[in-house]
Amino acid sequence: MKFYKPKSLLELFETSEKIEGKKYFLAGGTDINVQIKNGIIKDESIIFLNHLTELKGVLQSDNHIIIGALASFRGIIESKLLKNKLPFFQNSLQEFASPLIQTTATIGGNIANGSPTADVVPLLLVLNAKLKLFSKSKLREVPISEFYLGYKKFILKRNEIIGAVLIPENAETGYETFYKKIGSRKALTIAKLAIAGLKRISNNKIEDIKLAVGSLNEYPRRLYKVEEYLKNKTVDEIDFFELESQLKKEITPITDLRSDKEYRYQVCVNLIRTFLNH
Repeated sequence: MKFYKPKSLLELFETSEKIEGKKYFLAGGTDINVQIKNGIIKDESIIFLNHLTELKGVLQSDNHIIIGALASFRGIIESKLLKNKLPFFQNSLQEFASPLIQTTATIGGNIANGSPTADVVPLLLVLNAKLKLFSKSKLREVPISEFYLGYKKFILKRNEIIGAVLIPENAETGYETFYKKIGSRKALTIAKLAIAGLKRISNNKIEDIKLAVGSLNEYPRRLYKVEEYLKNKTVDEIDFFELESQLKKEITPITDLRSDKEYRYQVCVNLIRTFLNH
Protein backbone atom coordinates (compact mmCIF):
# COMPACT_ATOMS: atom_id res chain seq x y z
CA MET A 1 0.00 0.00 0.00
CA LYS A 2 1.37 3.40 -1.03
CA PHE A 3 0.38 6.77 0.41
CA TYR A 4 0.65 10.05 -1.46
CA LYS A 5 0.28 13.60 -0.12
CA PRO A 6 0.12 16.08 -3.02
CA LYS A 7 0.97 19.71 -2.27
CA SER A 8 -1.73 21.16 -4.51
CA LEU A 9 -4.81 20.27 -6.53
CA LEU A 10 -2.72 20.15 -9.69
CA GLU A 11 -0.26 17.77 -8.08
CA LEU A 12 -3.18 15.69 -6.83
CA PHE A 13 -4.45 15.14 -10.37
CA GLU A 14 -0.95 14.53 -11.75
CA THR A 15 -0.35 11.95 -9.02
CA SER A 16 -3.72 10.34 -9.67
CA GLU A 17 -2.99 10.03 -13.40
CA LYS A 18 0.26 8.17 -12.72
CA ILE A 19 -1.44 5.50 -10.61
CA GLU A 20 -2.58 2.66 -12.86
CA GLY A 21 -4.35 0.42 -10.38
CA LYS A 22 -7.17 1.05 -7.95
CA LYS A 23 -6.83 4.04 -5.69
CA TYR A 24 -8.69 5.83 -2.92
CA PHE A 25 -8.89 9.49 -2.03
CA LEU A 26 -8.57 9.87 1.74
CA ALA A 27 -10.10 12.86 3.53
CA GLY A 28 -11.40 12.39 7.07
CA GLY A 29 -10.87 8.64 6.79
CA THR A 30 -13.74 7.66 9.08
CA ASP A 31 -14.70 4.87 6.68
CA ILE A 32 -11.50 4.09 4.76
CA ASN A 33 -9.41 3.76 7.93
CA VAL A 34 -11.81 1.08 9.18
CA GLN A 35 -11.52 -0.79 5.87
CA ILE A 36 -7.73 -0.62 6.06
CA LYS A 37 -7.75 -1.87 9.64
CA ASN A 38 -10.08 -4.75 8.72
CA GLY A 39 -7.94 -5.73 5.72
CA ILE A 40 -10.59 -4.85 3.12
CA ILE A 41 -8.20 -2.33 1.58
CA LYS A 42 -4.72 -3.86 1.32
CA ASP A 43 -2.63 -3.03 -1.71
CA GLU A 44 -4.42 -0.05 -3.21
CA SER A 45 -2.85 3.39 -3.43
CA ILE A 46 -4.12 6.07 -1.04
CA ILE A 47 -4.04 9.76 -1.96
CA PHE A 48 -4.39 11.99 1.09
CA LEU A 49 -6.12 15.29 0.37
CA ASN A 50 -7.55 16.63 3.63
CA HIS A 51 -4.83 19.29 3.84
CA LEU A 52 -5.84 20.99 0.57
CA THR A 53 -7.36 24.32 1.58
CA GLU A 54 -8.88 24.86 -1.90
CA LEU A 55 -11.49 22.23 -1.04
CA LYS A 56 -12.46 23.59 2.38
CA GLY A 57 -14.73 26.25 3.81
CA VAL A 58 -18.32 27.49 3.52
CA LEU A 59 -18.99 30.63 1.49
CA GLN A 60 -21.65 32.47 -0.45
CA SER A 61 -21.42 33.23 -4.17
CA ASP A 62 -23.85 33.80 -7.05
CA ASN A 63 -26.96 33.12 -4.94
CA HIS A 64 -25.55 29.81 -3.75
CA ILE A 65 -23.98 28.50 -0.59
CA ILE A 66 -20.79 26.68 -1.53
CA ILE A 67 -19.55 24.02 0.85
CA GLY A 68 -16.09 22.68 0.10
CA ALA A 69 -15.92 18.91 -0.19
CA LEU A 70 -13.42 18.82 2.68
CA ALA A 71 -15.62 20.85 5.02
CA SER A 72 -16.04 18.83 8.20
CA PHE A 73 -19.45 18.24 9.71
CA ARG A 74 -18.32 20.17 12.77
CA GLY A 75 -17.52 23.11 10.51
CA ILE A 76 -20.95 22.82 8.89
CA ILE A 77 -22.75 22.60 12.23
CA GLU A 78 -20.92 25.69 13.52
CA SER A 79 -21.12 27.79 10.33
CA LYS A 80 -22.75 31.19 10.94
CA LEU A 81 -23.50 31.48 7.22
CA LEU A 82 -25.45 28.21 7.22
CA LYS A 83 -27.22 29.19 10.43
CA ASN A 84 -28.45 32.30 8.65
CA LYS A 85 -29.17 30.93 5.17
CA LEU A 86 -29.86 27.19 5.55
CA PRO A 87 -30.85 26.56 9.19
CA PHE A 88 -32.90 23.44 8.39
CA PHE A 89 -29.93 21.82 6.68
CA GLN A 90 -27.61 22.74 9.53
CA ASN A 91 -29.95 21.72 12.35
CA SER A 92 -30.69 18.36 10.73
CA LEU A 93 -27.02 17.41 11.04
CA GLN A 94 -26.68 18.23 14.75
CA GLU A 95 -26.85 14.55 15.73
CA PHE A 96 -24.58 13.30 12.96
CA ALA A 97 -22.29 10.67 14.49
CA SER A 98 -20.16 11.62 17.53
CA PRO A 99 -18.33 14.89 18.23
CA LEU A 100 -15.05 13.21 17.30
CA ILE A 101 -16.36 11.94 13.97
CA GLN A 102 -18.04 15.29 13.27
CA THR A 103 -14.60 16.89 13.55
CA THR A 104 -12.98 14.53 11.03
CA ALA A 105 -15.71 13.37 8.65
CA THR A 106 -16.21 15.50 5.53
CA ILE A 107 -19.30 16.22 3.47
CA GLY A 108 -17.53 15.09 0.29
CA GLY A 109 -16.58 11.81 1.91
CA ASN A 110 -20.13 11.19 3.12
CA ILE A 111 -21.37 11.62 -0.45
CA ALA A 112 -18.56 9.75 -2.21
CA ASN A 113 -18.66 6.79 0.17
CA GLY A 114 -21.89 5.83 -1.58
CA SER A 115 -23.65 4.37 1.44
CA PRO A 116 -27.46 4.06 1.22
CA THR A 117 -27.49 5.42 4.79
CA ALA A 118 -25.50 8.61 4.05
CA ASP A 119 -27.01 11.19 6.41
CA VAL A 120 -26.41 14.27 4.30
CA VAL A 121 -27.70 13.07 0.91
CA PRO A 122 -31.51 13.10 1.51
CA LEU A 123 -31.15 16.66 2.77
CA LEU A 124 -29.16 17.71 -0.29
CA LEU A 125 -31.70 16.06 -2.57
CA VAL A 126 -34.67 18.08 -1.28
CA LEU A 127 -32.56 21.25 -1.37
CA ASN A 128 -31.80 20.75 -5.09
CA ALA A 129 -28.06 20.70 -4.42
CA LYS A 130 -25.46 20.31 -7.13
CA LEU A 131 -21.99 18.85 -6.96
CA LYS A 132 -19.01 20.62 -8.45
CA LEU A 133 -16.72 17.95 -9.89
CA PHE A 134 -13.04 18.72 -10.47
CA SER A 135 -10.54 17.11 -12.82
CA LYS A 136 -7.19 18.31 -14.15
CA SER A 137 -8.62 20.05 -17.19
CA LYS A 138 -12.33 20.41 -16.50
CA LEU A 139 -14.88 21.56 -13.96
CA ARG A 140 -18.51 20.47 -14.22
CA GLU A 141 -21.65 20.75 -12.14
CA VAL A 142 -24.20 17.96 -11.78
CA PRO A 143 -27.38 17.70 -9.69
CA ILE A 144 -26.80 15.35 -6.77
CA SER A 145 -29.94 13.52 -7.96
CA GLU A 146 -27.89 12.38 -10.99
CA PHE A 147 -24.70 11.49 -9.14
CA TYR A 148 -25.52 7.90 -8.18
CA LEU A 149 -25.91 5.14 -10.76
CA GLY A 150 -26.26 2.19 -8.37
CA TYR A 151 -24.84 0.81 -5.14
CA LYS A 152 -21.49 2.61 -4.74
CA LYS A 153 -21.57 3.52 -8.43
CA PHE A 154 -21.27 7.14 -9.53
CA ILE A 155 -20.96 9.32 -12.60
CA LEU A 156 -17.46 10.28 -11.48
CA LYS A 157 -14.90 9.75 -14.20
CA ARG A 158 -11.44 8.40 -13.51
CA ASN A 159 -9.22 11.06 -11.91
CA GLU A 160 -12.26 13.22 -11.08
CA ILE A 161 -13.21 14.24 -7.54
CA ILE A 162 -16.03 16.02 -5.72
CA GLY A 163 -14.77 19.56 -5.18
CA ALA A 164 -17.75 21.29 -3.60
CA VAL A 165 -21.46 21.17 -2.85
CA LEU A 166 -23.66 23.99 -4.15
CA ILE A 167 -27.01 24.74 -2.51
CA PRO A 168 -29.31 27.59 -3.65
CA GLU A 169 -29.25 30.14 -0.83
CA ASN A 170 -33.07 30.38 -0.89
CA ALA A 171 -33.62 26.59 -1.06
CA GLU A 172 -35.47 26.57 2.28
CA THR A 173 -37.27 29.91 1.92
CA GLY A 174 -41.05 29.65 2.23
CA TYR A 175 -41.08 25.93 3.01
CA GLU A 176 -42.10 23.91 6.02
CA THR A 177 -39.32 21.43 6.74
CA PHE A 178 -39.05 17.89 8.03
CA TYR A 179 -36.18 15.53 8.77
CA LYS A 180 -36.28 12.29 10.68
CA LYS A 181 -33.63 9.65 11.10
CA ILE A 182 -34.71 6.35 12.63
CA GLY A 183 -32.13 4.14 14.30
CA SER A 184 -31.66 1.73 17.18
CA ARG A 185 -30.36 4.48 19.44
CA LYS A 186 -30.02 8.25 19.55
CA ALA A 187 -26.23 8.55 19.54
CA LEU A 188 -23.92 7.19 16.85
CA THR A 189 -26.82 5.52 15.08
CA ILE A 190 -26.71 4.23 11.52
CA ALA A 191 -30.10 4.97 10.00
CA LYS A 192 -32.62 2.20 9.50
CA LEU A 193 -34.23 4.84 7.34
CA ALA A 194 -34.13 8.59 7.00
CA ILE A 195 -36.54 11.00 5.35
CA ALA A 196 -36.21 14.68 4.48
CA GLY A 197 -39.03 16.88 3.28
CA LEU A 198 -39.96 20.39 2.24
CA LYS A 199 -43.52 21.53 1.57
CA ARG A 200 -45.22 24.78 0.70
CA ILE A 201 -48.93 25.21 1.38
CA SER A 202 -51.09 27.77 -0.42
CA ASN A 203 -54.88 28.05 0.06
CA ASN A 204 -54.74 24.80 2.08
CA LYS A 205 -53.29 22.95 -0.92
CA ILE A 206 -49.83 21.48 -1.31
CA GLU A 207 -48.37 23.91 -3.80
CA ASP A 208 -44.96 22.25 -3.78
CA ILE A 209 -43.40 19.29 -1.99
CA LYS A 210 -40.03 17.59 -2.04
CA LEU A 211 -39.32 14.25 -0.38
CA ALA A 212 -36.15 12.19 -0.23
CA VAL A 213 -35.27 9.00 1.63
CA GLY A 214 -32.18 7.10 2.71
CA SER A 215 -31.69 3.41 3.58
CA LEU A 216 -34.68 2.40 1.44
CA ASN A 217 -32.86 1.88 -1.86
CA GLU A 218 -29.34 1.11 -3.05
CA TYR A 219 -28.67 4.85 -2.75
CA PRO A 220 -30.65 7.80 -1.33
CA ARG A 221 -33.20 9.25 -3.74
CA ARG A 222 -36.04 11.69 -4.30
CA LEU A 223 -39.62 10.37 -4.31
CA TYR A 224 -40.70 12.08 -7.52
CA LYS A 225 -43.83 9.95 -8.12
CA VAL A 226 -45.09 10.55 -4.59
CA GLU A 227 -44.38 14.27 -4.93
CA GLU A 228 -46.29 14.47 -8.20
CA TYR A 229 -49.28 12.69 -6.70
CA LEU A 230 -49.40 15.04 -3.69
CA LYS A 231 -49.08 18.35 -5.51
CA ASN A 232 -52.18 20.56 -5.71
CA LYS A 233 -54.09 18.45 -3.17
CA THR A 234 -55.36 19.31 0.27
CA VAL A 235 -54.55 16.78 2.99
CA ASP A 236 -58.21 15.69 2.97
CA GLU A 237 -58.01 14.93 -0.75
CA ILE A 238 -55.10 12.53 -0.38
CA ASP A 239 -55.93 8.88 -0.95
CA PHE A 240 -53.29 7.15 1.16
CA PHE A 241 -53.82 3.84 -0.65
CA GLU A 242 -52.83 5.60 -3.86
CA LEU A 243 -49.96 7.32 -2.11
CA GLU A 244 -48.64 3.95 -0.95
CA SER A 245 -49.07 2.60 -4.46
CA GLN A 246 -46.82 5.37 -5.77
CA LEU A 247 -44.35 4.89 -2.92
CA LYS A 248 -43.96 1.19 -3.73
CA LYS A 249 -42.80 2.16 -7.20
CA GLU A 250 -39.93 4.18 -5.76
CA ILE A 251 -38.53 2.34 -2.76
CA THR A 252 -37.12 -1.17 -2.45
CA PRO A 253 -36.38 -1.66 1.26
CA ILE A 254 -34.38 -4.72 2.26
CA THR A 255 -34.03 -6.85 5.36
CA ASP A 256 -30.58 -6.68 6.94
CA LEU A 257 -28.91 -6.71 10.37
CA ARG A 258 -30.37 -3.34 11.33
CA SER A 259 -34.01 -3.87 10.37
CA ASP A 260 -36.48 -5.72 8.15
CA LYS A 261 -38.05 -4.42 4.97
CA GLU A 262 -41.64 -4.42 6.31
CA TYR A 263 -40.64 -2.22 9.23
CA ARG A 264 -38.74 0.18 6.97
CA TYR A 265 -41.67 0.47 4.59
CA GLN A 266 -44.30 1.05 7.27
CA VAL A 267 -42.23 3.62 9.15
CA CYS A 268 -41.62 5.47 5.89
CA VAL A 269 -45.38 5.62 5.28
CA ASN A 270 -45.99 6.81 8.84
CA LEU A 271 -43.37 9.54 8.57
CA ILE A 272 -44.81 10.83 5.30
CA ARG A 273 -48.24 10.95 6.97
CA THR A 274 -46.75 12.82 9.93
CA PHE A 275 -45.15 15.39 7.65
CA LEU A 276 -48.32 15.90 5.62
CA ASN A 277 -50.41 16.41 8.76
CA HIS A 278 -47.81 18.59 10.47
